[in-house]
Amino acid sequence: MFALMVVGIVLYVKLFNSGMIGVEEYKLHSHFEKALGLSEGTKVQISGVDVGKISAIRLESNGVWLELTLQKKYQNWVTDSSTVFAIRDQNVISSRVVNIDVSRRGRVLEDGDSIKAGQAQDLETVLETANELLVRVGDLVDVVDTIVTFVMDTSTTLGALLGSKTFYSTISTQLTRLDDITRTGSHLLYSLDGRLPVLLDKTDTLVGDVQTVVTGVKDLPMQLNGIFNSMDGLFTRMDTLVTNFDGVASSLSGFIEVGEKTLDGADEMVEGLSNMWIIRRSIPQKDSVPFTVEALW
Repeated sequence: MFALMVVGIVLYVKLFNSGMIGVEEYKLHSHFEKALGLSEGTKVQISGVDVGKISAIRLESNGVWLELTLQKKYQNWVTDSSTVFAIRDQNVISSRVVNIDVSRRGRVLEDGDSIKAGQAQDLETVLETANELLVRVGDLVDVVDTIVTFVMDTSTTLGALLGSKTFYSTISTQLTRLDDITRTGSHLLYSLDGRLPVLLDKTDTLVGDVQTVVTGVKDLPMQLNGIFNSMDGLFTRMDTLVTNFDGVASSLSGFIEVGEKTLDGADEMVEGLSNMWIIRRSIPQKDSVPFTVEALW
């Protein structure tokens, strides 16, 4: 019984320390291009601290699918800005582990989310990248060598072009034209430097004259308003004078009309008197009127 108890305690401590019991966990997924040196049980670390392990791995058409089982107490360290990659945690010959490059920016990844995969950071990856770079450099050298061969061979288009004086003459002509353009531009700038201040002074004077004219024109409406007011008063006085003259004319017309009526009455009275027998006998005949008063008669 004692032996069984000791074995049970040791087994519990072993399972607890390995994270198999008593530890809350969650799972993340990722896709690697290659999974060399990785397998189920490979450690997952954050800055050298064990935070979980690879719980499942399988090959797919677009690479390798990994399932990472992580301790939940480190969940806040892993966000959608974090990346996961393979690395050797001790030296160039130690076993590979999976490291998570943490970032406190972004959303915290939940159970079942995917985490971005980065390029492995170990000697094998460096050598593989260097080998690819050397292959590309070799291809570039081959291309350069082909171009040099074309240049040296005057039977090719490129060799004939570079071996002909026409090409260099054209370049020289264009450079000469560019030099002329530069010289002309420099002369133009020099001329502007000498004439532009004078032009600006004249412009300033012109602006001052325009401002003076504008000031005079600004006072003109007030002067015109005064003239119009004076003319309005003159027309008012003329209208009053015409009105008074109309009254005088009306009075004169009435006076003439009264005079006409008086004369008509006098004429009628004279005619009536002349019709009377006594007065008609007293009126002299025209032939008896003296010559001196004939015109009055």
